[in-house]
Amino acid sequence: MKCWQGVTVILGLLLPCWTLAQPAWKPERNVEIIVGTAAGAAPDKTARLIQKLWQERRIYDGPLTVVNKPGGGNVIAWSYLNQQAGNGHYQMIGNLNVLISRALGASPYGHGDFTWIATLFDEYFALSVRSESPLANGRDLIARLQKDPAALAIGVSTSIGGANHLSVALALARAGIDPRKVRFVAFKGSAESVTALLGGHVDAVSTAASATVSFVRAGQLRTIAVSAPQRLGGVLAGAPTWNELGVKATMTNFRAVMAPRGTAPVVVRFWESRYAQLSAEDEWKKDLEANLWAWNFLDAAKTVAAVNEYAGDVDGLVGTLGLRKPQ
Repeated sequence: MKCWQGVTVILGLLLPCWTLAQPAWKPERNVEIIVGTAAGAAPDKTARLIQKLWQERRIYDGPLTVVNKPGGGNVIAWSYLNQQAGNGHYQMIGNLNVLISRALGASPYGHGDFTWIATLFDEYFALSVRSESPLANGRDLIARLQKDPAALAIGVSTSIGGANHLSVALALARAGIDPRKVRFVAFKGSAESVTALLGGHVDAVSTAASATVSFVRAGQLRTIAVSAPQRLGGVLAGAPTWNELGVKATMTNFRAVMAPRGTAPVVVRFWESRYAQLSAEDEWKKDLEANLWAWNFLDAAKTVAAVNEYAGDVDGLVGTLGLRKPQ
């Protein structure tokens, strides 16, 4: 017994050295970045810019492909990701949709079903009207709806309960308007909702800020409020925030990276460091600026904390709007 205890002591002394000597994790085969949309959509553009800059700057020069898994409101992509549980060769571009779908009761996956690696940037929402609209800013729109919640039609995409809908619904609710009484019209995409606005079929549209840029620049639209904490730059520099208009309604469609459930901390650290390097690249920052995306790199721990907070806000808003499906 004493002899065996001696061996145990020796092993105990040697184990820390042996552990430190182990090589850090690194990919051993092709890596997939999954997006839940078709090619060309914002998450796809994000993934392909990551792929391009990683390889050009040799941040990660191993084999890497972008895999599109559109359909089911991202559920197809989330299912595919979590079929690779614990596998560090898979990751996905994540955003507000994972929180919204769960809150609505439309997805079996919640934010805790994935391993979060990093936050890359924030994308904010814009409420826009035709250039000749009598609505000068978001305060005018609120005043009209306070008198009659059904006085205006607001276009959103891609569904009632989607991110574009929730962003303006939050502002209206915070202004004392019952969003359930407002005439929201759902369209298949932002291009369709903007076309409807230009044609006079709706009075305003809520979209990602980047979707309005070309129309504002051409003098066809005016953005009357944005959901950012401070004004955006570029052509939307003149658009006030909801906060400026006296309404606390900041909302971000954050862009983050998720890995499958069960991904080991050493794997998270490997990819987290690559995204940190990417976020410091000038070309990355220039691309974000061009799309009116706000640089906001957060490491894994801070991302988890932020996503938990966002989830609580989204769940409360969905409940207020009465949009949750009965279980």
